[in-house]
Amino acid sequence: MSTETQKHNLDLPNAFADLDPLIAFFNASRDKAVEVDCSKVAVMPSRCLQLLLGAEQQWRSEGLGFSVTNITEGCRKSLTLLGLEPNRFEDEETA
Repeated sequence: MSTETQKHNLDLPNAFADLDPLIAFFNASRDKAVEVDCSKVAVMPSRCLQLLLGAEQQWRSEGLGFSVTNITEGCRKSLTLLGLEPNRFEDEETA
């Protein structure tokens, strides 16, 4: 098992952007710590949030690192609209 964190730059310019690259990243990184960079996320669609929450739960249950970084203001607004705290992925207590 590798201890190097695998990084993925999530590029979601709109709510209809393709999530296949994120899914492929998670599938290829199953036994590694992961970091998802959201600096290119204009809006967080609910289907993407479902993927992130499910992956977070899986990675943490296996004792692997999971982080979401560089969360944009548009992403924070989306999290709030979807019923989550805007800092959901930043605070280990709520993660």
